[in-house]
Amino acid sequence: MRLTQNKIEEIILPILNEEGLPLVTQLYGKENVSEFDLAKDTKLDIKVVRKMLYLLYNNNLVSFNRKKDKEKGWYIYYWTLIPDNVRFIYFKRKREQLIRLNEKLEAEEKELFFICPKECVRLTFDQGMDFEFHCPECGDLLNQDESNIKNISKINNRIKQLEDDLNEEKRIVRRAIVKEKKRIVKEQVKAKRKEEKKKIVKKPVKKKKTAKKTSPKKKVTKKKTIAKKKSKTVKKPVKKKVKK
Repeated sequence: MRLTQNKIEEIILPILNEEGLPLVTQLYGKENVSEFDLAKDTKLDIKVVRKMLYLLYNNNLVSFNRKKDKEKGWYIYYWTLIPDNVRFIYFKRKREQLIRLNEKLEAEEKELFFICPKECVRLTFDQGMDFEFHCPECGDLLNQDESNIKNISKINNRIKQLEDDLNEEKRIVRRAIVKEKKRIVKEQVKAKRKEEKKKIVKKPVKKKKTAKKTSPKKKVTKKKTIAKKKSKTVKKPVKKKVKK
């Protein structure tokens, strides 16, 4: 279901009255809109805007998150309209209307109605009996209302319109369910393929062993230690002095 302006108004009016319609218009189709921007765009006081937003929040029509202003130190709230919840409430009210209309249709088809000539009241047969078929407002004699055939036709038309809307809702829901199921199946297939790829272990290619060339070891020749000959110290002969 496409959310038109008329449908949004039908949902919002009982909650915020006409004063709140510009606020919802500013929220529609956007995400994380600052409460100060909403107050500026709607030309409403920030306190009034906050009160309206809280009413919408209590009806699950908006969500919010908050961020701290680093300069000023306080929290700023950012708001987002929830279209799915707006649609849900719209169709919920339609179903409630349909129940009331069916009850009204049953009463119109079974009951006899009496109306005041001045159109003060319209009473059932039992209610008319209580007032002796005189108007409790002006005292005039009540006449049988012959317009209930027209009323029955109007009610039937309204019931058909509501049923068409609700059937359209069911089709949308069914399409959404089918779409979601397809998405889930697609994700499952994707995950399964990913898992199968992990299970396939590739055999490592064995590298051919190349014989390492061994360089011939050099023979270590031990150096012969030559013993050093001790040098003999030759004592010089002492010349004896000859006495003359």
